Amino acid sequence: MRDLYIQLRITEIIQETPDTFTYRLEAANGQPVKYQAGQFLTFLITLHGTEYRRSYSFSSTPGIDPFMSVTIKRITNGEISRHIHRTWQVGDVVTSLLPSGRFTLDELPDTERDIFFLGAGSGITPLFSLLQHALHFERAAHVTLIYSSRNPQHTIFYQRILALQKQFPERLTVLWLFSDPGDEPVAFRRMSNSLLEMLAPKHLKYARERAQFFICGPSEYMRMAQFTLTFMGFQANQLHKENFVVNTAAKISRVQVPDDASIKQVLLRHEDKSQLLPVPGNETILHAALRQEMHLPYSCKGGVCGSCIARCTEGKVWMSVNEVLTDKELSQGLILTCTGYAQSDSVTLEW
Repeated sequence: MRDLYIQLRITEIIQETPDTFTYRLEAANGQPVKYQAGQFLTFLITLHGTEYRRSYSFSSTPGIDPFMSVTIKRITNGEISRHIHRTWQVGDVVTSLLPSGRFTLDELPDTERDIFFLGAGSGITPLFSLLQHALHFERAAHVTLIYSSRNPQHTIFYQRILALQKQFPERLTVLWLFSDPGDEPVAFRRMSNSLLEMLAPKHLKYARERAQFFICGPSEYMRMAQFTLTFMGFQANQLHKENFVVNTAAKISRVQVPDDASIKQVLLRHEDKSQLLPVPGNETILHAALRQEMHLPYSCKGGVCGSCIARCTEGKVWMSVNEVLTDKELSQGLILTCTGYAQSDSVTLEW
């Protein structure tokens, strides 16, 4: 499964804010890398002899930007983000999983609908990728960006968003929420339930059942936005969130692990290659693969990011936690190997 990994060369580093840098990338073998707006890369980073995996969203948009880029903010007490800022240089080659992620727009270029982007802090990263896509390819859509940040100096992509406002004045509305604006005049400072209840209907131009909301930011921010929009009557298939933080450990610990220790035969297929993996029924498929030194794609191990998604084409897999796959995707056979347990004697997974 090693060909699920790619080598990327850093071609340019751009400072966006005092604590945020954009890294432009190209495939080291010169081949194009296919990805969708809103997806992410999971980098393999070795620090002090230990391999870490960290996922960072694309800030570039395929079909618009002639380069790939990820934008990385230095996190307080974040050892990996500090390491990246300190050591990554132009010309370095880094290792990543192939692009993945479900935080993407469906293709409805001629549909009159509202697309809302709700972002806070570095949550703007995948939203900016989606924003560019929506404005250039969703010709009939009206787009509203509600962006919470500290002030313009600490606002990632501030000038680029202003440029998009000028380019698409009839189709893009931007609402800036600055918590510490200084002398900058602002109508609102912080997002809240009541503010969102007021802003969302005010900026709806088309039928509310066609509206789509994309939310990214701190966990509390996303929870508030999702709860408020649900309370307002928007359906689950209209709401999309991207988690930067894995916070499912407690939830996983409360779920009872299957007590079936019998060995299941899991066939792993990728393109024209196959591997047979024996997996006890009380061990996740990913854990069994790593224990036997089989290289499957993964990042969070918590049922959140979707890096480990595979399609089950034979047999049955039960997941202890799933924070990413929709009912429609589950009906199509998609599963998470990081929280997935083989329940039938034989299982076939494909990538």
